[in-house]
Amino acid sequence: MSYNRWHTHFLFFVTVYLLCSNIGCGKKESDTQPSAAQQKAAVKFEGDVPSVHKKTMADEEIEKNKRLLELNPNDAMSHYNLGLLYDEKGMLDESLASYKKASELNTSMVESLVGQGNILNKKGKPDEAIELFKKAIDINSHYAEAYEGLGLVYVHKKQEEDAIRSFKQAIEINPGLANSRYHLGILYAKKTQFHEAIAEWTKAIEINPQKTEIYYNLGIAYTKLGKLDDAISVWQKALAVRPDMADFHYVIGLVYKEKGDFDKAEAALKKALEVNPNMAEVHKVLEELYRSKGLLGDADREAELYKSSSSPHH
Repeated sequence: MSYNRWHTHFLFFVTVYLLCSNIGCGKKESDTQPSAAQQKAAVKFEGDVPSVHKKTMADEEIEKNKRLLELNPNDAMSHYNLGLLYDEKGMLDESLASYKKASELNTSMVESLVGQGNILNKKGKPDEAIELFKKAIDINSHYAEAYEGLGLVYVHKKQEEDAIRSFKQAIEINPGLANSRYHLGILYAKKTQFHEAIAEWTKAIEINPQKTEIYYNLGIAYTKLGKLDDAISVWQKALAVRPDMADFHYVIGLVYKEKGDFDKAEAALKKALEVNPNMAEVHKVLEELYRSKGLLGDADREAELYKSSSSPHH
């Protein structure tokens, strides 16, 4: 049963992070139906949303670039920087307009072409995005981010072999592109090529140790190969980066339970509830664990907690 839970989590993260974290699409693949508990867990990886009442660093940088453009309206780089900042804030139309202006002022600026491609992909216009990425590559065939952008579009279009080829080209040019390695690893994992996925994710973590979703998927890949201790080690490293991720404590608890180390499993599962008291599924696993240990009273208590916390009226 633990492996089934890992499998469910794994497919969910493959879908959500591959399609939404960098592409920006607004829907999941139709064949994946994550539970409410999984959706709650996934939200933690999206990062904190700044308050609308608080002036962010991006806002300050936007104002700075606007002032520069008042002095020099034909500064392509300032328009490009505005495109980046608007993209960061999710202002896609404004971002696209700024990138286009930068390209008008400097037709050889591949960065602005790639920026336009990324925005068009997020807006659900993959064919237009492909044209821009290919135009950027025609100008500079060694611009790795253009191949990475192509890879993301091909993922959106479910052309997985083309996506793999594009991410490989990006990495060949710039081995330090953590996102290309991350997405390439996901594509390998979907093809059950877990050794290849592990290799890419391990390198991605070396490049960007703050990207916690890589640790999650890396640990899942280790469980697919039966390397449970390696999975636990990877997830513990993630918790050293961010101790407040309940789903990492949860999967560690599942693995310890599978290994028969009930004390460590219990500790990890309780830590998950400490971080996120609303994870109803943890109570279900604790119930199973206590019944395995013959602690029927504790098991009954967890069963009631699971029932009440998973109720639609909760």
